[in-house]
Amino acid sequence: MGQMDHYENGFEVDMLKDTADYYSQKASNWILEDSCPDYMLKAKECLKREKDRVAHYLHSSCELKLLEKVQHELLSVYATQLLEKEHSGCHALLRDDKVEDLSRMYRLFSKIPRGLDPHVTAEGTTLVKQAKDAASNKKAYKKDVVGLQEQVFVRKVIELHDKYIAYALKEAFEVFCNKGVGGSSSAELLAAFCDNILKKGGSEKLSDEAIEETLEKVVKLLAYISDKDLFAEFYRKKLA
Repeated sequence: MGQMDHYENGFEVDMLKDTADYYSQKASNWILEDSCPDYMLKAKECLKREKDRVAHYLHSSCELKLLEKVQHELLSVYATQLLEKEHSGCHALLRDDKVEDLSRMYRLFSKIPRGLDPHVTAEGTTLVKQAKDAASNKKAYKKDVVGLQEQVFVRKVIELHDKYIAYALKEAFEVFCNKGVGGSSSAELLAAFCDNILKKGGSEKLSDEAIEETLEKVVKLLAYISDKDLFAEFYRKKLA
């Protein structure tokens, strides 16, 4: 126990500080010079090297502390800049279907608190704002009827979910899937959307197969709705 006290207080504290300073300097240069994929490759390699160092000559008790320092300096500090890089950030990777880079991004950011969630929440919140603006601009809005803009809103949320489903960003979707739009709750919007789809394919005149596929996607969105009983009540009334 005496040796561990010396290790932690006489060595580990300074080692962790020096490590943080070292990677802070590295990251400040890389974020300016490298594309998002290149930066992530460097971050991944740094984390691997530090883990190997612990296995080779440090005490196992400091592994978590050491990796958290590296993750903070390389990922947490520059998360927004990294994800929003103009030609190589998250949007560009999704647009170009860079599955390997996106998978690496998810693995890296899943290890830090609220890694990718704020980015997805921002996209979803933008959809909510667009739908609210459209609803407020209508001359006459009936609360019990979901109009075209609200149908478009649910469609866009489904598309957003399709885009990010592989990365399991549950908390991000929970944030904006429970916001109200135009005086209606998300539970009511989803119920009305289902009702519209079931009426001979809705305004889009979908085939039976497309209706089934769309409803399956709505069920996945329903998992993020906090008040499922409210959805069930709206749905029951619509079905009746």
